[in-house]
Amino acid sequence: MAVFSYRTVWSLAGPNIISNVLMVSISFAHLSIVAPFGREASAAVVTGGRVHFLLMAASMALSVATTAVVARAWGADDKAEASAATTSSLVLSVLLSLILGSITFAAAPQIVSLFGLDTQTAALAVDYIRPASLLNIVFSLMLAVATSFRAIGDVIRPLRFIAFGTLFSIAGSYVLVRGAFGLPAMGVSGIPWGTAGGQSIIVLWFACRWFSRRYVLTPQTGDALNMSRLRLLANIGGPAALEQILIQVSFLLFMMLISGYGTAAFAAYGIGITVLSVTIVVGLGFGTASATLSGQRLGAKDAAGAVASGWAAMRLAILGMSTLAVLTFFFRGPIAAVLSADEAVRAHTEYFVLILAIVQPLMAVEFAIGGALRGAGDTKFPLIVTFAGMIVGRLSIGLLVRAVGGPIEAMYAVIIVDYTIKALLLILRFRNINWLELEIHPQAPLALQSVAGVSRGTVRSFFSRRNGSGSASDK
Repeated sequence: MAVFSYRTVWSLAGPNIISNVLMVSISFAHLSIVAPFGREASAAVVTGGRVHFLLMAASMALSVATTAVVARAWGADDKAEASAATTSSLVLSVLLSLILGSITFAAAPQIVSLFGLDTQTAALAVDYIRPASLLNIVFSLMLAVATSFRAIGDVIRPLRFIAFGTLFSIAGSYVLVRGAFGLPAMGVSGIPWGTAGGQSIIVLWFACRWFSRRYVLTPQTGDALNMSRLRLLANIGGPAALEQILIQVSFLLFMMLISGYGTAAFAAYGIGITVLSVTIVVGLGFGTASATLSGQRLGAKDAAGAVASGWAAMRLAILGMSTLAVLTFFFRGPIAAVLSADEAVRAHTEYFVLILAIVQPLMAVEFAIGGALRGAGDTKFPLIVTFAGMIVGRLSIGLLVRAVGGPIEAMYAVIIVDYTIKALLLILRFRNINWLELEIHPQAPLALQSVAGVSRGTVRSFFSRRNGSGSASDK
């Protein structure tokens, strides 16, 4: 049985965790900036942020596909294909953001109406969602850049980009929300403008240096729309996109259930999710590391290494997330006080944080093992797992709680069932995959084809063997 170095996992996960903490700090800053404006403003930011996450589903799914394709090409020592996949990912990021952003902008009032918010909160949420929908293109580009470099093992460069992007984003949001330096106070709508403005500085900086070929990943504009590669990204990213959409839609539906308990309970749920994001970033960091190592090891025909890296990432993720969960629980009072000035919201938040602490080890499994599967190109099974957890676990039981008139505390506790289902199914899948067969050809058990096998001889041997003969392109 292969033993994978924890140091190797940590060398990738550590900078990713720091990057994610910086990104999450933006959400905390947003809530802190609008807290003096009252619960309506806080609820509007929570609602707008959740809708924005739904909008970002395509970008996140594309990042999953980018990781799998770039990591495999890099593991097979094909730098040209890794660069071409990065270029394709950036192009797709722009196209998807423009299409989905336009739709969301037009449908913003109808989307907000689904939450049953009061008139003032609903109007503020629309003011947030409309600019956020159009400006999501900046976030999408940032994510594509960071994902590509992480897939080749360069986690420091994305950390630098995100660090400066976070600083500029928070400063921009504060200035535009409250007004400063001669700029008008835009209120809640200033948050997406300030955030996108700060991130745009980093995107422009990267573009200048990238087109000057300062990085190991270089622009391959002539090959950006290679249909074989685009199909590969779509095959991997399609199920991941459906998974993200399912996640965000389920969150929205669950928030609608929460909204029936009043504005205080609704705002507390949003604040609690923001608190949760502090521990989630640890899981995301290990998930990214697990996906990167899984893809690279399979690209190098090291199935045992891919499996070992997944288990190592899971153990470290459980340790890290559980530790932070304990700390978050003990400091739940001061945290709630910082993020809300409303006593009722604080009380609900403190209880919700207790529930969130319980699910941390389960979430660690989801991130680390799910990341390893996605890095291998298996995005279909995580979709099934998400459906089972969200629909069978969270929403079905949540509807039952509402039907019997259960308290808000019971509704908050429903998420424990959700993550228990996910953790069990993912571990079963990870243990039962024939990784050696996957090393030989990714068609079994995963529906994965390689553009590298078509366009790059270096990687062809990895993708071309099927049952000892034939080629991957025969299917």
